Amino acid sequence: MNYLLNRRFLVAALVMLVALGLFQISHFHDNKEAYLFPGIVTLAVVLFSLVSLVRETFGLCIDDFKSFPFIRLVPALVCIVTAVFTIEVLGMYVTSGLTMFLLSVWYSPQEPVSKRILNSLIVTVCFMACIYLLFSVMLGVQVPRGLLM
Repeated sequence: MNYLLNRRFLVAALVMLVALGLFQISHFHDNKEAYLFPGIVTLAVVLFSLVSLVRETFGLCIDDFKSFPFIRLVPALVCIVTAVFTIEVLGMYVTSGLTMFLLSVWYSPQEPVSKRILNSLIVTVCFMACIYLLFSVMLGVQVPRGLLM
């Protein structure tokens, strides 16, 4: 138990350090307007990681960890890494929509496959419409533009 607690504390501390690094990178720029939204998001990540670190420090976490097979995450990791490298070519909205669609089709347990594809398409289109309204219309965030949008 003590080993697990120390290990979890170290993970929480590492997440906190990464979050602080991301906050520093996204917050201290000359073009404050372009980095406003990433600064807000990274500040939220810092606050959540601080809560996690405090919980681990004072032993407020429940020890109910269940292992998850890493191999099931590989398609998601490949899809996300591919999206990061293609976002400048295809544009943010097309890349994000394609990534979400592929991941939802891949991980959905619904049968038959045609129903899974249809439901994933509907959810992806609705989600991407909300993302477009939030980022481009309401917040005016500068997003990577590509060939398709």
